[in-house]
Amino acid sequence: MICLKKSKTKMMSKIWNRILHLPAQEETENSPLSADVYAVRGNSSWWIFDVGNGKAAEEFICNLDDSLQKNVIISHFHRDHFGNISKIPFDNLYLGREAFRHAKMGTVVGSPLELNDGFPIRILPIPNSHAKGSLLFIAGDTAFLGDSTYPEVGHGKPDSYNVQILYAQIQFLKKLEVEYFVMSHKRFIPREKNSVLQFLEGVYSLRKPNENFIYLEERD
Repeated sequence: MICLKKSKTKMMSKIWNRILHLPAQEETENSPLSADVYAVRGNSSWWIFDVGNGKAAEEFICNLDDSLQKNVIISHFHRDHFGNISKIPFDNLYLGREAFRHAKMGTVVGSPLELNDGFPIRILPIPNSHAKGSLLFIAGDTAFLGDSTYPEVGHGKPDSYNVQILYAQIQFLKKLEVEYFVMSHKRFIPREKNSVLQFLEGVYSLRKPNENFIYLEERD
């Protein structure tokens, strides 16, 4: 397990003292690509955001204190985020509809779910271009976004954002009453809310008339 060190962000959120983090792992000959795994300790439960893919993430989750219930939230259906779901113990599983189609178990979150475990918890769908049915997880003043602010991967073609979805995402994120955003594959660098919004608004400003997508590279 890796305990979080103090962030360079000007103020440290109280919730960060409750977080254990396993950094994302790049794909190698011996292990698959695996996203960041976060475990937030509540008064009665671990709140685990994504379960990764491969042995290191599996062991990280299995070694969490068993005196607490384990509640898992899956950000989206890509294998680096949920590949270990059949290998790890959990008491409750929350996921979007698309991830449910792959996992075939758990509770589908189709509308905001509000809970409390010593701090406010919210699990809710987020409009995004990256993956259908993505969820975000809010613990206190920090929102874990997974890959939801990233574009759709082009797989040989330019990565892209859907213009309408990106606009909806920006408006959605503006309304969230949080201070910080955490994105996967970023080595736990909490970003102030406004800095992420400024980035997304910068991408949105690249839209072209009568085009439904913003391509991050020039098309051939």
